Amino acid sequence: MEINSKKNVVIKIEIPEEDYKILSKIAKAKGYSLPNDYIRELIISSVEKGNAEQAQINKELIETISKRIERLMQDLLNPFTQKIDDLSSRIADLVESIEETKVEKPQQLQQKEEAKSKKKTAIDILKEQGVIFSDEVQWLRNPDAYFKKLESSGAIVLYFDDERIALDKDYWDRFKSKLMTIAIRDAKEVEDLLASDFGENGGKLFNKLVKKGMVFYDEDMKSWSLSSSS
Repeated sequence: MEINSKKNVVIKIEIPEEDYKILSKIAKAKGYSLPNDYIRELIISSVEKGNAEQAQINKELIETISKRIERLMQDLLNPFTQKIDDLSSRIADLVESIEETKVEKPQQLQQKEEAKSKKKTAIDILKEQGVIFSDEVQWLRNPDAYFKKLESSGAIVLYFDDERIALDKDYWDRFKSKLMTIAIRDAKEVEDLLASDFGENGGKLFNKLVKKGMVFYDEDMKSWSLSSSS
């Protein structure tokens, strides 16, 4: 004979007699012979349901925390991921540049080197501009030597006490020819006219030559003339 070592615990519930009768009817309808068995089943079911709900709550809480941790880790890793991507892109560009250099023809490389080594001389710059004023090259250590070099290279250089003006011969000839055809007496209008034909330097040159007395308006000829010294 087996001896049941489990001890029963008595739970006493007091309810009105009318409620007990109703409970008895419900118990019988559900197949229970005694209301006590039905009540016990209700208690056990309620506890089990509560445990299941708590388990679901715990599961949802764990999922929420896991997602937060995942987002936090992603936020921490994103800056490093971006830096790695940037570095990879730079390396790819560098490799591509190296490959392009390798396949470039030797002749093209030589042409590039020649273009780099070929610098414009002072006389080349003068031919492009037509005129160079000493106030434009004050940064030079020895401006006088610069104008002497231009003069020795075929440029026309006008020397004044406080200024030097270098002129390309072709530019100077065209400037003088144009000046002698102008009958307008107003110097400002003439300056604007020459600036439109010879650029800003043309107007500047005229203005300086007038101030230096090298250019004047000839009342008899009704045109602008250069002094005999020029």
